[in-house]
Amino acid sequence: MMRFLALFIGLRYHRFGHRRGLVAFISRSSTIGIALGVAVLIIGLSVMNGFQKELNDRFLSVVSQGELPAVQPPLKQASKLATIARNTPNVLGAAPYISMNGLLAHDGHLSAVGIRGIEPELQLQVTNLRPFVQPNAWRQLAEAKPGLVLGAQIAAKLDVHAGDVVTLMLPAKNQTRSLQAPRRVRMPVLGTFQIGGQLDGQLAFMALHQAQLLNGWKHDEVTGISVKVTDPLRATHIVRQVGLQYPQLVYVQSWTQQYGYLYQDIQMVRTIMYAIMLLIVAVASFNIISTLILAVADKRKDLAILKTLGAQDGLLIRAFMVYGAYNAIVGCFWGIVFGVLGSWWLPDVVAFIERITGRRLLSPDVYFVDFLPSQLDWTNVALVSVTAAGIGLLATIWPASQARHIQPAEELSN
Repeated sequence: MMRFLALFIGLRYHRFGHRRGLVAFISRSSTIGIALGVAVLIIGLSVMNGFQKELNDRFLSVVSQGELPAVQPPLKQASKLATIARNTPNVLGAAPYISMNGLLAHDGHLSAVGIRGIEPELQLQVTNLRPFVQPNAWRQLAEAKPGLVLGAQIAAKLDVHAGDVVTLMLPAKNQTRSLQAPRRVRMPVLGTFQIGGQLDGQLAFMALHQAQLLNGWKHDEVTGISVKVTDPLRATHIVRQVGLQYPQLVYVQSWTQQYGYLYQDIQMVRTIMYAIMLLIVAVASFNIISTLILAVADKRKDLAILKTLGAQDGLLIRAFMVYGAYNAIVGCFWGIVFGVLGSWWLPDVVAFIERITGRRLLSPDVYFVDFLPSQLDWTNVALVSVTAAGIGLLATIWPASQARHIQPAEELSN
């Protein structure tokens, strides 16, 4: 019984201390503050995890992690460079591509577009494009049929569907004058792909063979090769190792050079979320300090009696630490509950609000996804709750230590 005496006294003081208005208000404020900080951080980190997951699963499924385009196109003997890449450590796959920029026209509608000529089967070595493309469009692309697979936003802008014919305008070959009429090519729409973000309004795909015909290139001549690596954050270094082994001059490019800001923004917001949580919990911890100071002042006579009965200072300090830690633990518990539920329900709630208001929270023209993702990580939940509880526990040390200054003779004589 003596072993748990500090716990018993602390919980008893906490229970009956809540009957006093001011102490109860400050105590509940500290609990709510900690719960709010924990819940907000869990939800915020879940959203950041969701963005990072979508960046890996969606964005990098279409955007090549690394590329080696020729300095002076076309890249000759592309199959040789692809073989070199596959034999390079930390490279998982390589595929040739042709890159073109053009303008699509249909019934008076115009849309700028970046066109990628690909070999679908080889492309699966470097990206996971297939799940986002309509099955019939992917089949025709694999069969090297003439035509374009358009991003969903481009198709909507041009008001075209599979089977419609669009006019593709490309820069004239071997331009000798600054102003020259573009080449016009009539091409059928094979279908669409939809990733859910800005790429749907920027990209279109065609068969590699068709792109070679449009450029007048031979079978093994392409713009460059794209590669997939083991560590996307080291893509530039790995791709450079491949390029140094090839005799023709090539540029070294990676997704981090053009889209690396997306990853950096996610990490920056994650750090800011941690800082915000610490500030919220710190403010709530001041309420714990205030609660304990008032509790010690309110229980001076009780503490004097306990000291007279032989209670040691350590017992009293531990009792009031239990008193204050109770608020932190309860706050962490409810913060975890609401944080986890919020992480699970937030995407549905945001989608419902978007349907009601008719407004998009994330514009696909700006962000790489057009919905709010959320991915709960229990490691983050544990880290947040332990950190918040630790801060709350540390906040109890100084005010609880004030109990040792009680003088029994002085208190009991009044």
